[in-house]
Amino acid sequence: MRWEGAASVQLCDGWYAAIYANKLRRDRPLALRRFGKDLVAWRDNDGRAVVMEDACPHRSAKLSLGKIQNNAVVCPFHGFEFGNDGRCTLVPETTKAAPNLRCNLIPSLERNGFIWLFHGEPGSMNSEPPWFDELNDRFPYSQLQSEWTCHITRCIENQLDYAHLPFVHTNTIGGDFDVTNQSIKFDLRADFIKLDLGTGFFCFKFPNIWMLEILPKKFYQFIAFVPVDENNTLILLRAYQSFVTVPGLRNILGAILKVQSSVILNQDKRVVLSQTPRNSLLADEEKLYRSDDGIAYFRQVWQEKSKSEFKSS
Repeated sequence: MRWEGAASVQLCDGWYAAIYANKLRRDRPLALRRFGKDLVAWRDNDGRAVVMEDACPHRSAKLSLGKIQNNAVVCPFHGFEFGNDGRCTLVPETTKAAPNLRCNLIPSLERNGFIWLFHGEPGSMNSEPPWFDELNDRFPYSQLQSEWTCHITRCIENQLDYAHLPFVHTNTIGGDFDVTNQSIKFDLRADFIKLDLGTGFFCFKFPNIWMLEILPKKFYQFIAFVPVDENNTLILLRAYQSFVTVPGLRNILGAILKVQSSVILNQDKRVVLSQTPRNSLLADEEKLYRSDDGIAYFRQVWQEKSKSEFKSS
């Protein structure tokens, strides 16, 4: 089903890590904007994530302003109730269900501490979203989020760009990086872009997750690039580490890593938000160099896989 009136966001088809799973509750609906559309998310009695369009099909009031009861989200305007399949389970004035009255339900999965949302034709839906084998359950992590006023493509390309390290991150992670190193080459595949940096590697998996290996089997950084709409992207960042697992010390280290990650992320943000056009797929006049091979490939694949509107089943 095509969402009429949805803002145009040129996106690849696939599963998107879109929400930190710990943001969803059973007693309160969560309002959010993803893929240029207002959504409401909540948990049913079994704890399963439910994500649907945030508009009551009766009179278009936002369901996120309502409440959760009877294993349903309740419209704040007239009390209509909608169950975890999107169908109306109660119309107060008739005291009956209206199964033909329904909210558009968004395909969702909960994996690895994220709620994933599917973008694209239902027939092309993979059974599982992409992930990195290195990030298993034994890794504690700290997490933060940051919203950037640009298209998702600019955010992703920033993490595929190694040549900016000694200039943007002079006093943090990039001061000693040698951009003249000719041995650095991208591994370009249909579903991922990978770069071996010598001391570690980074890998981007379509459509929206990226991982940097800092210390093999010990320390990784993860980012999900979440499309809010055409001009806004949410960065969901995690620092995974396995060298401190004692709860108290782990929490202290997690707080430190959050501060460090925030500083580095803000160094990127200042520069990326200065780029125009905000959507890199419109940057026809940019002149790319060898270090931009990953970016050139990303643009090619994104164009091939992208659709202009978000669809739901």
